Amino acid sequence: MSKVYDEFIQLLEKVSPSQTVKLLHDRDTIIRNRWVEESILILRNLFKENPLIGKKMIEEIQNSKAFDVKKKRILKSLIKIYQGPEDRYLNFYGPSGTIETVSYHQLLQYHEKSVVNQGQLDLRGKAVFVGLSENLRLEQKDGFYTVFSQPNGMDISGVEIAASAFANLLEDKPVQPLVFPSHHATIFLWGVLLGILCFFIPPLIAALCVISISALYIGVALYQFNNAGIWYPVVIPLFFQAPIAYFGIILWKFFETSKERKNIRRAFEYYLPEKIVGRLAKNLGDIKTNIETVFGTCLFSDAEQYTSLSENMDPKKLTSFMNKYYEAVFQPVRQYEGFVSDIKGDSMLSIWATANPDTALRKKACFAALDISNAVQKFKHDFDTLHLRTRMGLHSGYISLGSIGAIDHYEYRPVGDIVNTASRIEKLNKYLGTQILASEEVLVQVDGFLTRKLGEFIFVGKSKPVTVYELISRTEESSEQQRNVCAIFTEGLNAYYQQSWEEAIQAFYESSKIYEQDGPSIFYLNLCEKYRANPPVEMWEGWVRLRNKLELVL
Repeated sequence: MSKVYDEFIQLLEKVSPSQTVKLLHDRDTIIRNRWVEESILILRNLFKENPLIGKKMIEEIQNSKAFDVKKKRILKSLIKIYQGPEDRYLNFYGPSGTIETVSYHQLLQYHEKSVVNQGQLDLRGKAVFVGLSENLRLEQKDGFYTVFSQPNGMDISGVEIAASAFANLLEDKPVQPLVFPSHHATIFLWGVLLGILCFFIPPLIAALCVISISALYIGVALYQFNNAGIWYPVVIPLFFQAPIAYFGIILWKFFETSKERKNIRRAFEYYLPEKIVGRLAKNLGDIKTNIETVFGTCLFSDAEQYTSLSENMDPKKLTSFMNKYYEAVFQPVRQYEGFVSDIKGDSMLSIWATANPDTALRKKACFAALDISNAVQKFKHDFDTLHLRTRMGLHSGYISLGSIGAIDHYEYRPVGDIVNTASRIEKLNKYLGTQILASEEVLVQVDGFLTRKLGEFIFVGKSKPVTVYELISRTEESSEQQRNVCAIFTEGLNAYYQQSWEEAIQAFYESSKIYEQDGPSIFYLNLCEKYRANPPVEMWEGWVRLRNKLELVL
């Protein structure tokens, strides 16, 4: 550096002549009088007080052709020494002994012109640091722990550390951490990159990408550190951000997916049974083949006067009214473990399904029917001006239950004669003036209800009769009047089957008087009068054959 001192002073004087008054321009005088330290401090204060001087001097060096490459490098290093920070990070060159070390006895032998390789001890143009450097741990008195300290306890000596610092300054290659804005920008942009990769790419591919770009990042960081001394952040990006970004986004996606799954499941439960929703959640591919044969009890309901109601009510009001109506009707179905399979306008189809015939499940369907009737009565009181009297029909048997449809539209619903028969039984209510009718298949071995047999009916399109009962109430809730009507009606029905028309007419007339407008009594009273006038054929079995919804075949 002493070789370019004169050029350094000349350059400083050219850039800022007023600042060189305190300086000694003669290098030899400074060395001879030992004013090196004072001169260094003067230059240091000068550059601290005038930060722009260093910038102007570097610009001058860049534009000048008077200096060769080596001088330019040394001059720039001098300027950066004086204008740089108070503290710097050491850029070690390796373990102890990496910087050439010559023992004092070799120098003495060289001075005495011993047989020594003179090229090895050529000190011309070199900076020499004199100090203690021992290779034995026990003898070390000036060793410092560094990144290159050996497992056996060997440290780098103080004099070699001083030489490393001097070489860093001379080569202008100290370890330089990124400045504060660049440091944080690097961490931020790295985090954004990791987040984008992990969010938009599938987990397995994202893991490979994170490993790949992490390897690339550490490669770039090592290259910059080894060649320019630039210290990129490594610990936070690689050991914190990378795993946190990957596993954090996986966990976030997991919770988001779970949340979406719950929302979808909750939405599906409005349309499908909970068991089927759970099955589809595990394997959506089963939706087309998810058909099973079960023993089911179908409850078909229909509301009277819905057509006139829909004609006279605003669509929004009608929608709100029907939602409240169905809320009252659905609750008993849910309570007794059934599920609503279908609704159309004012009609509802509910199912109680099990693998094999189950008396308890059929009993629950009957409880639900009675509670629906009570719920509709309560609903009537809440809407005095609007009333939807609800008729119900129940039938039991084996049905196919599953996804019915094609192409891109499927519905989960029951299929089979049981469903059609339940609908026919429900429509028979209108003909008989009743509210809840059930087939014999529903009520067999079911107790706890007041019922009465209404006869055997052959519906349109069918060849076999269906034995139909009226479901009146729970046994403990039945009144004496209801029980008397049932008893007298049963006597009349037995007389009807025996073709004792007078006796049957008398019984049906009596039961219709006890309970005014008893639909079944009036129905059979009219039927017996017709048979009395026109007796049936010899093979008559008492079946009531229906031509259509409202016509009877004698």
